[in-house]
Amino acid sequence: MSQTCAGPHHCIATARAVTDILFRSLRARCASNGGKLSLSDLERFYPDFIGSLSAGFEMFELGHQRCMDASASLAEKPFARGVILATLLRACGERSARRAFSIQIEHCGPEWTHQFFEDFAHYIRTRMRTNVDLRLIDAYVDVATIPKTEMSVGELLKHESIQVVLRECLVPLEEPGAFESVSKQLCDFVNELGARARAIGEAHISKITDDQTRSFLSLLSREFRLVLNNRSATPQPHAMLV
Repeated sequence: MSQTCAGPHHCIATARAVTDILFRSLRARCASNGGKLSLSDLERFYPDFIGSLSAGFEMFELGHQRCMDASASLAEKPFARGVILATLLRACGERSARRAFSIQIEHCGPEWTHQFFEDFAHYIRTRMRTNVDLRLIDAYVDVATIPKTEMSVGELLKHESIQVVLRECLVPLEEPGAFESVSKQLCDFVNELGARARAIGEAHISKITDDQTRSFLSLLSREFRLVLNNRSATPQPHAMLV
């Protein structure tokens, strides 16, 4: 089997695929308008097409993967499906985790923090009524289509569509009268997933405690709002994270 070569042809292939989709969409619009498209029709078509790009996210992801494979890149993919939620939760809560779980991080290293936020993201999914990953991917694509955008976690956090989803992630963690039960659920959930991933038994330094989880959630609420308000175009008053 021949080895895939690195090069701009991967981007060209994606551009060709998008062009094909564009012309199919234009043909369909033209047919529905009796075989004609006016300038005003095209002006209306443009935002509709841009808004539909998130539907092709799998195609973009496959193109990106081919490019990564061809260049033998081992770089992380923080905005991939199934990963973007953990990436953004970490950006809004890493200080809290470092404070609450300092023992685990000191003994197990940075990989523990990475695993924790992956597990935390899984927990959030179980508490949300909507597909949080799909909503974040839709918002990510919207940001990516903005001209001259240099994509980064910080750039994403500036946008209201991303912030709305992240703020909703806090809601199930802050249900009135549910703090103790949520803390216990999260602690057990993270420990169970961590034990599977690390193939460990009952007692292990990587496991977290109920007290640590309560501390994390208390700190997280303040850090979350601090980070999002600082990124927002119109910051709101907030309490300092101390």
